[in-house]
Amino acid sequence: MREEDLETVSELVMLANPHAAKEKYREHVVDELKENPDLSFVAVCNGRVVGYVQGDTRSPMTTIEDLAVAKGYQGKGIGKQLLSAELEALRTGGAKVVIAEVHYRNAQAIPFYYNHGFRISGCLQDYFGISHDAIILKLVL
Repeated sequence: MREEDLETVSELVMLANPHAAKEKYREHVVDELKENPDLSFVAVCNGRVVGYVQGDTRSPMTTIEDLAVAKGYQGKGIGKQLLSAELEALRTGGAKVVIAEVHYRNAQAIPFYYNHGFRISGCLQDYFGISHDAIILKLVL
């Protein structure tokens, strides 16, 4: 991911985080890019950013911060490629456990992560704000 990708990524953010305030969450994406540039990837199709993933290291675990693919490009393996790149980068960095925190209303994300070996390990009430609970999925590498 590069700084010039941030405008498009800011639009994609809303797919993974529909409850988020776009401008505020954009700041989070920028911070993650600065802190973990080797864990921030985009998917490009015909010169256009169509997906992104970001990870973060929070000892002793690592976290998938976000993964989103533009609606017209979903179901084409782009999310799988992004997740594979992220997991490889995390493994290379020594990660042993990866956590994904998914908004409970993001129904398609839970089976996506399940198909890639993640399992539900719990939930956190109000994690994303009042009445915005998180489903916690975990993958042991």
